Amino acid sequence: MIKSFAIFKRKSHLTKEECLQYWKEQHGPLAASVIPGFRKYVQYHPLSLSWAEFKFDAIAEFSWDDLKSLEAYFNWRKSEEAKVLIADEEKFIDTGQTLRFIAEEYVIKEH
Repeated sequence: MIKSFAIFKRKSHLTKEECLQYWKEQHGPLAASVIPGFRKYVQYHPLSLSWAEFKFDAIAEFSWDDLKSLEAYFNWRKSEEAKVLIADEEKFIDTGQTLRFIAEEYVIKEH
């Protein structure tokens, strides 16, 4: 299983709560409906902890069957069809600070 992660910061005019609510209620359903070829989409919303401070606001995780489907997604992002998703990302994500991480998953133990 191939995993892609996008680690992002919110636009400076939004509170963390506003950003995460928009992502969960608006952008998440949009992404799930237009992005082709993924197996699973997970949003990670950070916990508010008095003893931990995070440099980023959230993490998106997509699961892909193979590199071919992931590559197809990145090619799709250059298409006309992807413009609606990219425009929506610009509403709440500071895209200049987004980090991406691509990995192959190896499950060592699962309960």
